[in-house]
Amino acid sequence: MSIPDVEGYKTENYIGVDLNTTGHSAVVGNPKTCKVFKMGKIAYHIHKKYENIRRYLQKKGKYRKVKQIRNREQRIVSDMNHKISRKIVNMAMENNSGLKMEDLKGIRNAKSTKSFRYSLNSWSFYQLRQMIEYKAKLLGVRIVYVDPEYTSQECSRCGLIGNRNGKMLSAPTVVTPC
Repeated sequence: MSIPDVEGYKTENYIGVDLNTTGHSAVVGNPKTCKVFKMGKIAYHIHKKYENIRRYLQKKGKYRKVKQIRNREQRIVSDMNHKISRKIVNMAMENNSGLKMEDLKGIRNAKSTKSFRYSLNSWSFYQLRQMIEYKAKLLGVRIVYVDPEYTSQECSRCGLIGNRNGKMLSAPTVVTPC
C-alpha cells in the first residue's frame, strides 16, 4: 500500500518524542506549552505479565499455548502503539508543529545485561516509529530525526546538558526547572 504525499505545513517549532524501553513507551515534550505527556505506561506491565505466563507454560511444555499468548501480547501492544501514534501526530497538527524523534538504528547491537536485552527485544519502538511516520505523512507533519545521545539529559528549552532529577535539570552551576 502506498501512501500519497500530502504537502506539509510550515512548522515553527517541534515536539520532541522520546521512545523508552521501561516506564512509558513514549514521552512527548511540547516546548511551546512546556508540557510533558507520558504515554503507554501499561506496555511495560503487559510485557511482564505475558513473560511470566509464557515462562510458566514453557515449563509445562504447552508450546502451542505459548504461541497463542505471544500473538495476543503482540496484538495488544500493536493496538496501543496505534493509539499512541495517533495522539502524537494529532498533537503535532493541533500545535502546528513538526516532530523530532530519536534515530535508534543499531540500538539492539549494544552490549548489555540479560534483563535489559529482554526489555530491549520486547520493545516495539520500530513499530511505533513506522506508525508515527505513516500517520504524519498522511497529514503532512514533518519528522526530523536526531542523534539519541544525551537526549534524556538535555534541556528541551535551552539545550543545556546536565543531570535530571525528575523534571528538574541540574548542571554544575545552574539549576533550571524544565
